[in-house]
Amino acid sequence: MGNKTEKLVKTIFAVDNAFVRTCERILDLVVLNLLFLLTCLPVLTIGIAKMSLYQVLFDLKRQKRLPVITSYLQALKRHTKQGFKLGVMELVLVGFCLLDLALTRHHPLSGARLIQILAIAMLILATGIFLYVYPMATRFEMSIKALFKTGFLLVGLHFPWTLLMLGIMAFLMTLLYTTSLTFLLGLSLLIVIGFASLGYGQVIIMEKIFQKYPVEGEN
Repeated sequence: MGNKTEKLVKTIFAVDNAFVRTCERILDLVVLNLLFLLTCLPVLTIGIAKMSLYQVLFDLKRQKRLPVITSYLQALKRHTKQGFKLGVMELVLVGFCLLDLALTRHHPLSGARLIQILAIAMLILATGIFLYVYPMATRFEMSIKALFKTGFLLVGLHFPWTLLMLGIMAFLMTLLYTTSLTFLLGLSLLIVIGFASLGYGQVIIMEKIFQKYPVEGEN
């Protein structure tokens, strides 16, 4: 009985077993999530933070172990220029849509409803395109114009995956605002590990999609 217990303990705490690897991966995601939130704080750096997040998540997917902090800091330096441009474009586009919605929310004119519908449609389309743009920017050497053109095409070509990712985001947003308890729990999870976990799931989907296309110019 003693030998069996000893073997079980050794198996659980072995350096390279499934349990330890799972714990390491969770810890990596927690650290990565914290780094992402910290680098998002200036707001204008959100694009750089997103590209760095996806870069490290792709590397984590390929490798068993990765120095997350060092890799993230290196990714920040690597993607500063393009990430800043993409982030500003995303903020302007999303801000424009939200401003339209806010201004026409209680407007009495009949055309206000049409503007709201167009703003919502543009917001959904922009969100879908950016779901592809940031991962592509970390994997392929492409101009910003090419990124948006390809992102727009992928939204349509892989609509089921796009709908799934957008649906998950919509579900989580709805869940957050259901009750005060779900809001606090959801916000806590997002702060601890949420963004990195969602990104990791997205990276798994993106790898399946990218495998269907030529890899010329891959980073």
